[in-house]
Amino acid sequence: MAIKVFNSGQGLIALLFYLAAAVGGFLDGYMFWLPLYQSSGETMHLIAMILLFAVAGFAVIAIVIALFGIPKVLWIIFAFLSLACVVVPMLISVFQGTAFAYFNLGWYQSYKWDFIGFWLAAGGSFLALIVGFFIPEKT
Repeated sequence: MAIKVFNSGQGLIALLFYLAAAVGGFLDGYMFWLPLYQSSGETMHLIAMILLFAVAGFAVIAIVIALFGIPKVLWIIFAFLSLACVVVPMLISVFQGTAFAYFNLGWYQSYKWDFIGFWLAAGGSFLALIVGFFIPEKT
């Protein structure tokens, strides 16, 4: 059964979180990973950039489908996929020798779009996933 995300408070909250995930994925991919790939040419940076654009893509697709009614399981799958696409670039940066810098505010001052974009994408995807479980079926 398709849920109408706009007809419930939980749905609107999930929609807003997922909108934040779309903005964050685009910001992180475009403002940080794209210039990093252009300057270094490394394949891992290209993969991270593509995955962050995929976060924005999954979010936009889910939001557009939600306009007409989306199955609850599809909403949860899209949110899980976007969360997975956020985690992989973070792991790439960790495995390249940099520490998990997203808790360090010094990192924020030098790479603010990566910091802001990551937290918007990760937090938005995670919270859209969690709130998605509580969207009522019959609204």
